[in-house]
Amino acid sequence: MVSSFLERDVEVSILLPPASAATVPYPVLYLNDGQDLERLGLQATLDALYNRNAIRPFVLVAPHANEQRVQEYGTAASADFNGRGSLAGAYSAFVLNELLPFAQANYQASAKPEEAVMAGFSLGGLSAFDLVWHHPDYFMRAGVFSGSFWWRQRAVGAGYTPADRIMHGLVRAGQLHPDHRFWLQTGTLDERGDRNENGVIDSIEDCLDLIEELRNSGLNTQQSLRYVQVEGGHHHPDTWGRVMPDFLIWAFGPEAAAQQLPAPLPIVRLSFDPTLAPSIMPSSSPGPAVLLPLDLPAPDTSIGQPVTAAPVFTPQSAPAPMSITRPAEGDFLPYAGGYINQIPIEANPLDALRSQPAEIHAVFANLKEEQAEKAYAEGKWTLKEMLLHQIDSERVFAYRALRFARADAQDLPGFEQDDYVANSGANARAIASLLAEYDATRAATLALFGSFTEEQLNRRGTANGGPVTVRALLFIIPGHEQHHLTIIRERYLPIL
Repeated sequence: MVSSFLERDVEVSILLPPASAATVPYPVLYLNDGQDLERLGLQATLDALYNRNAIRPFVLVAPHANEQRVQEYGTAASADFNGRGSLAGAYSAFVLNELLPFAQANYQASAKPEEAVMAGFSLGGLSAFDLVWHHPDYFMRAGVFSGSFWWRQRAVGAGYTPADRIMHGLVRAGQLHPDHRFWLQTGTLDERGDRNENGVIDSIEDCLDLIEELRNSGLNTQQSLRYVQVEGGHHHPDTWGRVMPDFLIWAFGPEAAAQQLPAPLPIVRLSFDPTLAPSIMPSSSPGPAVLLPLDLPAPDTSIGQPVTAAPVFTPQSAPAPMSITRPAEGDFLPYAGGYINQIPIEANPLDALRSQPAEIHAVFANLKEEQAEKAYAEGKWTLKEMLLHQIDSERVFAYRALRFARADAQDLPGFEQDDYVANSGANARAIASLLAEYDATRAATLALFGSFTEEQLNRRGTANGGPVTVRALLFIIPGHEQHHLTIIRERYLPIL
């Protein structure tokens, strides 16, 4: 269809209910990122749910995003601090004034707001929530998979505070509709970022904070909210596709089927010190729910191998606090402090080195070569270039650690990262080749740092014109990678 608001052709995927379904007009699901239906394995999921009468017949209307995704998705009231989401208002107008009438006129989609659901993934999930929150006269329910609720007015490090998160502010300033219903999902491996170092990754904390804002606005979290936290879940279509049955049964299941859903995790903060933040649930809420196994369809192997989740430590099985102390001021150049601070207090940097490969592989799983050769903006690195930059940097940092641990007193020069990337030839290589080199580099790094004694960790030298200890380099390597993983989540994944 042609959109006058977006000034482009918009491809729309339509999935109709079984031919035997007779009730019309149909309930309808409007789903952002329609280009990813195959990666989600959605048709197989729908077939399985229809075959066991777990859901009512409904129409799925899924507009495709294009290279303007990072501009069209977001919050209609405001772009983020980097100017992303500048077309979100136009996208909202497209959905309300063109997409809904198109579906209602051509596919017997219901025009009743209580029969319409809007959903999406990551930045598309933020867009879906924004639309439902502000337009309950068009749809009452929202589904958000790993929503980009970090969307903010100010960059971290530029005076940012939690009050800068845009969607949270819109909820505070807005009005809850009594029929609003929300299904929200996060994964414990959505990312590793922890801005305030309280032990809760940002994607989970941003979602829980939004739930608190909803509760403060009057939402009954027992009746009108379902929050599903997927242990080992990644920020990836593999996870979203496998948890899709839970969402669809919540949205379109008969009442009896919805009651049989496994209980979601209790809505609590998972900080090291629970007294640092108020409980989201009222004190009169029931005790922790029993987490039952969720019957999920097997991943569709036709679109690539499923992502293998990294081990997730529960509070009962978590290792003891690290014995490796953090580097002190004067053990590194000031710029490196930003990398070191990426490793939470009391965290073991060796554990970060061991867990990060699963995140890197999850980013590239099922990506086509040309997708990994795409930059998020003109003049920026591609994902392949960023990965090879990470490999190069890790080798340089590990080499410095080796020299200094062996009491080598020679000053070591710095390196110009942009020159390295420009001469790397990363885009001419296959993803599999780069990942194999990354894995080999990480294995060597772990073996090297695992061999150092306390005395060797405390040795120091001069690199890039300033002091650095072996201990600081042990923190800098995973911190540098975490820095780039955050960039991937915030700038690359929204356009992929």
